[in-house]
Amino acid sequence: MTKTMNAKYPGRCTSCGNWFPVDTLIVWTAGAGAHHVTCPIDVAPPSVIPDATLDGSSIAAFLTAATVHLKAPKARFLAPDGKSELRLTLAKPGSKVPGALFVRINDVFIGSILTDNTVRGALKTNTRLLTLLGDIAANPAAAAKSYGALMGRCSFCNLPLTDAGSVAVGYGPICAKHYGLPHTALGTPTLTAVEPTDYTGYRATEATL
Repeated sequence: MTKTMNAKYPGRCTSCGNWFPVDTLIVWTAGAGAHHVTCPIDVAPPSVIPDATLDGSSIAAFLTAATVHLKAPKARFLAPDGKSELRLTLAKPGSKVPGALFVRINDVFIGSILTDNTVRGALKTNTRLLTLLGDIAANPAAAAKSYGALMGRCSFCNLPLTDAGSVAVGYGPICAKHYGLPHTALGTPTLTAVEPTDYTGYRATEATL
């Protein structure tokens, strides 16, 4: 199949060998690549995005500890905006990038961190998110605790936290066992009934005004 179209991605012309930027009019052929409709004398190559790296081994180890009990462990943290959900998952052993960390915000895939610390996808240019991931990597358990305490939901399974001990650490007792984390049940706080205030005197005084 061959068609003429505007390039959705930068690429190299199979005819002249020069680069073409996004929106260049090209002729694309399935399995054969693309070439300019009219080859220019020279086309500058697209800007090169510098490689970003991040050591996510501590986060990967944090999630790997749960694979004994869970097929697809995940952890939730606060995104850079302080309100969105940042979810980290671990690539399965049979995937193309086993052991890689997949990064999503509100279910939108942002990128991945490979086992050699290479960052892929839009993540590699998102400096705020990279900085946050570096902070999480310094202490994943503490970051999970912050999310759970603020959102009132488990950082791992996303269920509501009711036990005071669970709220304090940011995860429930079952997830604590799965991830090898400490947990002390402190019970569910009970509401104490308060006797209604007697406003009789106030009303009487008001009536005399």
